Amino acid sequence: MNASNWRVWPLIAGSLALLFIAWDIALMSRTRAVQDRISRQVDLLEGLSGIKSDLNQLALTHRVDVNTGQSNWGRSLELARQRVEVTSLRYANEPGMAGLPDLLAIQLRACDSLHKDMKEVGDTARYSHQRMAEAVFQIMLQRAQKNVDRTARSVHEQGLGEQTATLSRRWDEAQMILILACMFAVVFALLVGMNRRLLVEARARSEQVQVAKRDLEATNRELRETMLSKEEKEVMIKEIHHRVKNNLQIVKSLIRFQQDQVSDERTRELFNECITRVSAMALVHEQTYLTKDMANIPVDRYLDHLVRDLVHAYSVNVSLRMDINITVKTLSVDALVPLGLLINEVISNSFKYAFKGRDSGTITVHLHGDETDGLHMLIGDDGVGLKSRDGFHRPNSLGMDLIHTLAGQLEGEMRLLDGPGTRYELVSTRQMRRKVA
Repeated sequence: MNASNWRVWPLIAGSLALLFIAWDIALMSRTRAVQDRISRQVDLLEGLSGIKSDLNQLALTHRVDVNTGQSNWGRSLELARQRVEVTSLRYANEPGMAGLPDLLAIQLRACDSLHKDMKEVGDTARYSHQRMAEAVFQIMLQRAQKNVDRTARSVHEQGLGEQTATLSRRWDEAQMILILACMFAVVFALLVGMNRRLLVEARARSEQVQVAKRDLEATNRELRETMLSKEEKEVMIKEIHHRVKNNLQIVKSLIRFQQDQVSDERTRELFNECITRVSAMALVHEQTYLTKDMANIPVDRYLDHLVRDLVHAYSVNVSLRMDINITVKTLSVDALVPLGLLINEVISNSFKYAFKGRDSGTITVHLHGDETDGLHMLIGDDGVGLKSRDGFHRPNSLGMDLIHTLAGQLEGEMRLLDGPGTRYELVSTRQMRRKVA
């Protein structure tokens, strides 16, 4: 058994100790409750005994008052009623106490009425009536005493008997806890011996931890040095992108200078196409060194600069409406370069051919998806459209050939959509596979 398994045993021992403590506390609490209930029922029996004594005292007081003419009945009756009321309020929930107060109240009222009647009659002329009233009085008093005795039996049988049985079960449970605690003590002694072995292993592991700590500190120092060098590398890469952008600007200036030496319109147009393509690539490098995260270049800002450069390059005099819907936030340099050249080719064709003889038009650029799962783009115009679709399917120009080549670099396929105008759809290979599946 390895050290990790040994470490579990102290946790188990602690849990069992807490379980035994909680069990013992709960048992003591329940036992105390039973003892309190027994004590309460014993007090009730004493109260019932007091009520019975008061009833006997009432019988004695009745005889004295009737025979001697004294008036002690009222005080004795009030004392008996008070004891009944106090006992019923204090022990209302105990066995046999539910109907006792009402029965005693009725019987004491009857005794009081008979006593007063006998006090008022009081002469020998009505001796027979007095004997009958005395007999009824004694019957009512005996019934009251029997009710008290019945309640006392209920307390003994239903109260003290059940509580004594419960207390016996609690004693059995306490013996079980004692046996289990002894077994736990034996197990705990075994665990103490096992723990000694763990301490020896822990000491060895502590030395290993110290070595690992020193290695980790050395690794952290190397990591900090690596991070510093990474920042330096990012600065160098940004500087390279800046220089590449400047070199491309020089190339643009050289092409533009060469363009000024040519008078043929077709040749000048070819030079202009070269300039826009170089501008599209230069713009990527410019956005790269202007962005904090060089791996993720903002697409919307790049496309905004690209369209403005194309409008300036082709001197568009048409009132344009730009239908732009870009949900792609950022792209890497590897994806943005072919995407920018592709957009450059399509929009350049739109500026050159789509709006001849028109005062207004719409340029559409919709871009969705991401670099991982593939891009989906809808791009084009609502201009005059292509004279023939053959040129798209069998490219015979550099621009159309570039469109298909750049789409392949983006791992997609370029499709020509139906009019109005000239509109293309770029669908990535991954998305087409998912649709087929």
